[in-house]
Amino acid sequence: MTTTTTTRDDFPAMTEVKVSPVLPTTEQTTNNGNGTDLSSFNLGAPVGLNDASSINKVGSTSSAPAVLDFANSDTKPTSGPSKLASTVEPSHTNIEAVNDPSSSVAPTTTTTAQPVEVESRPNCSTHTTHTQMPKPSGPITSTTPTKPPPRLISTYLNSHPTHSAAKAIYTTFPQPNPLIRLIRRFHVKHSVIEGLSEAEMKKWEGEGKELRRKAGWKFEGEEGEGAVVSELFWKMYISLMPTLERDPLSGLVPPDLLGSTTTMPLSVISLIPDIMQHYRDVIIRAEKEVFLATNYWQPSNSVNTISGALKELSARIAKEGKPKIVVKIMYDRGSWEQLWNAHAPVNPKEWAPLDLPTKEDVPGLDMEVINFHRVLLGTFHAKFLIVDRKVALINSNNIQDRPNLELMSHLEGPVVDAFYEIALHSWFNKLTPPLPCMSTPYQPPLHPVTGKPQYLFQDHNPYFDDIEMLKAARAARILLRRQTKDIADEQALHDGPGATERLREAVRKVVDQQRQSLADWKPGEELEAKAQNAMKELREFRERWGLGVASRANSRGPSRGPSRGPSRRPSHNENTLKTAYRREDEKTGMTVPSGASEAPSSPTVVGDFPPKSKTYPLPNGTPLDEQWGTNVEQDHGPTSPPSPRRSVDELKREEHHVAFAPLVTNDIDGTGRLYLTDQEGVVESPAASTINLPSTGNDVSRSAIVDSPATASVRLPSEHDHAGETSRGRAVDPKSLSRATPTNEAGEDLPLSAMSAEETQDRYAKIKKSVHMEAQSIPTKEEEIQPEGTGSKRMFQLSKRFNAGALSDAWATVEDSDELDSFTPHVVHAPHDPFPIAMCCRKPHGLPGHHDIRNPQNAAWLAGFRYAKKKVFVQTPTLNARPIVRAVKQACRRGVDVILLLDLGFNDKGESIPFQGGTNEEVVDRLYKKLQKEKKEQYLKVYWYTGKDQVRPLNAVKKQRNCHIKFAAYDDEVLIIGNGNQDSQSWFHSQEVNVMIDSKQIVAEMMKTLLINQNTMKYGGVDPDGVWRDKDGHTLEDYGATAKGTFRGLSGFIAFAKTI
Repeated sequence: MTTTTTTRDDFPAMTEVKVSPVLPTTEQTTNNGNGTDLSSFNLGAPVGLNDASSINKVGSTSSAPAVLDFANSDTKPTSGPSKLASTVEPSHTNIEAVNDPSSSVAPTTTTTAQPVEVESRPNCSTHTTHTQMPKPSGPITSTTPTKPPPRLISTYLNSHPTHSAAKAIYTTFPQPNPLIRLIRRFHVKHSVIEGLSEAEMKKWEGEGKELRRKAGWKFEGEEGEGAVVSELFWKMYISLMPTLERDPLSGLVPPDLLGSTTTMPLSVISLIPDIMQHYRDVIIRAEKEVFLATNYWQPSNSVNTISGALKELSARIAKEGKPKIVVKIMYDRGSWEQLWNAHAPVNPKEWAPLDLPTKEDVPGLDMEVINFHRVLLGTFHAKFLIVDRKVALINSNNIQDRPNLELMSHLEGPVVDAFYEIALHSWFNKLTPPLPCMSTPYQPPLHPVTGKPQYLFQDHNPYFDDIEMLKAARAARILLRRQTKDIADEQALHDGPGATERLREAVRKVVDQQRQSLADWKPGEELEAKAQNAMKELREFRERWGLGVASRANSRGPSRGPSRGPSRRPSHNENTLKTAYRREDEKTGMTVPSGASEAPSSPTVVGDFPPKSKTYPLPNGTPLDEQWGTNVEQDHGPTSPPSPRRSVDELKREEHHVAFAPLVTNDIDGTGRLYLTDQEGVVESPAASTINLPSTGNDVSRSAIVDSPATASVRLPSEHDHAGETSRGRAVDPKSLSRATPTNEAGEDLPLSAMSAEETQDRYAKIKKSVHMEAQSIPTKEEEIQPEGTGSKRMFQLSKRFNAGALSDAWATVEDSDELDSFTPHVVHAPHDPFPIAMCCRKPHGLPGHHDIRNPQNAAWLAGFRYAKKKVFVQTPTLNARPIVRAVKQACRRGVDVILLLDLGFNDKGESIPFQGGTNEEVVDRLYKKLQKEKKEQYLKVYWYTGKDQVRPLNAVKKQRNCHIKFAAYDDEVLIIGNGNQDSQSWFHSQEVNVMIDSKQIVAEMMKTLLINQNTMKYGGVDPDGVWRDKDGHTLEDYGATAKGTFRGLSGFIAFAKTI
């Protein structure tokens, strides 16, 4: 007989395998007496049913990451109904299984045979299954031990959409007998704190192959396919197993999804606005559903970012006419209703005060909000986002504004299904409406040609389209692709059919064009036109600059004909100006061309020493008016060289040869060049050195001051302006312009540049002052006013970024250097294969006390300290839980380097409450004193968090520079990140969500950026005696940055209560 088996090879593509019977190796026959076949089964791999008529599964060795398929699919059964009626377990374990989601635990029997599942058929009273291990390759000819579908909350809710998540939890994962739980309580606690015993290690190693297969892992060199798991990660993972024996959901996630695989294409190690921006980028791309969980939801810019994203998403959906997107939001804020309902629904009327969008604001969304807190101390401290069951974000920050350095990781892979189960577990209530993706497990992106899973990285990932650095990379790639295509097309055109004929035609056209040009050429007319044009330009040049016969020294003859414009009269500084121009020409190695391009510009500065920068004048330099009023003849007269007693800096700050001419600077072509309106046409301003004029950034100010790469020009007020006003509308005294103005021989007014000092009198100073005052009053949009004492511009910009959300501003104290530019918010991970990942979470516990330690989160943290051989690196805001403090000392005693990056003064009020463990300073002091007695203090290295723009730690009580990252790396290959701190609250009470990953590449890339984005390792180090000192020997007490003993005893509790 042939058994039809439906399997899911860990990806969307479903496969049906025909299994032919072979000679039995083991045989088991069961009958329930009513014609239904029974078969033993065990907790199976995370795969489900596609055909309800078949529950068998052939062992799979696919290399693809595990992706789940659930029961209750749209596929109709093709044979009689199947029902599991009994459970047969191996003798070495005792795992409970459920027949039906709504039934109680089935009776169990023990056998030494391998468990197999048998398809039930309506007209057969008995059924025999033969079991044999399949060959790794070639056609499958036999079955292997198969597993039932995973027990999941989503499976139950998919079958019972009107039930609550709580009903699904209690039905699918019933609690063991209270007496059994009590007995297991002490056993599990010992396993978590002291580690697995030899018997436990042997037990779980015996089941290791099956555990790895379920998670999609394998050892190096092990047969089969899967993500390679390291020895350290594996030891840490099996350390979580005992916590599931007492409560299968102690880690929030069903046991079948505790381990899986993932990719991590992006991490953000930066301030909260950068993380919220990525939240926004993911939310607006949702197609079906959004699930957001956070601890704090506090009206702020961060909340505005999320609310804005929801409104944008709603507008897009409404415009496209698509079905409403389901949105679920959870947060934790105190409410009286939580006394009888920990998962209190938030009335839509209460959304507006929280800056949540109202229903009227988001007609394209179907939104529901829950406020969750387990009285008294069971804080909902989880922070994650799931969109369309395609992507999960896990981060350290809340939805609020704080000056915190935070961490967020973007995950794509089967691990998204684990996050999905955690979300349902946390929601607990009935979902109204249900989540649309409840019946659809995670499905990876598929290659458009091969149809195989293909994870997307860097600028290929659509969720990263709005990241600037990746947008630039994408644009460069597109340009390169276009250029390559153009070259290929040109090459194909050149080498393709008919290339010879096309070449001949092209040569023929060129020859014809040359012949026609030669026939039309009239050299005599062209030369005559050029000569006339040259003479015209020469006359204009001579008349404009007064270089005619009459302007020469000792010349008595008149100039050639009437002047077309104001010609220069002889003046006592004329020779000085001529000499200056000749000297300038000699320096630049150029001659002055005679053409319209040499129209005068004003003001023009020519000096021996060009200005050092655009920020002239220099500090403590000459005032602007004095610089402009420098006497030309005194500075650079031919008989008056600069005094040798002057310093070089003084000479550099002096401007020479300021020449004004009537200008109208209305013609600007948008390229930064200035064009002058002249009677003969439009000419470009000549190149000149730049004077120290105040720069402006708006278009309105261009008529007064124009900045260009080559010139700096000012539009002077003229008598043509309206009634004593300049073109900018500022009043000018008409009397200052009403004096008799010198004229030339044609009776035309001379410009200031053609007047002598006696003739200009005070006109020049007043006009210059008027223009200068006008320029100062022009507001600048592009340039922000920088407060004094904030350092350089980039120091100011970096500090301003860190001050977002700060109670009071703290400005940069580091030296200005290129190192400030190394701050990198985004860690764009290099492409990689899926790697092992495990969920390390804990449920909330409201009752006071420190006994709730039996959960995967605490077991993973302690296992990392226990099994690391070289180094443990931990960055956390607080560290005072007794188990972790003990683990630090034990690791140092084994010779393992323990590096702790902690916040100075973070939450000192709360940590000072009796039995909480004390502040960070107190814990560090106790650690060093204890290790010094044992001569092991050299293995402990503590650093106080120091911001990227600071040279010493700042106390977190001031809320100026904090680090809220939760990061623990073991031997640089295993990493735990997520929501949990290393304090008593996170260890014993709060609900936390963390992930443990096994990837040296990811750890290295994240560690590099983490250390670059702070100065902690450079300036925050604590001496071996536990005291921080700067390079001059000053301690934290000298800076007033410590608060030891401030919140002791009852005063600490009162201070903490006030904050609540």
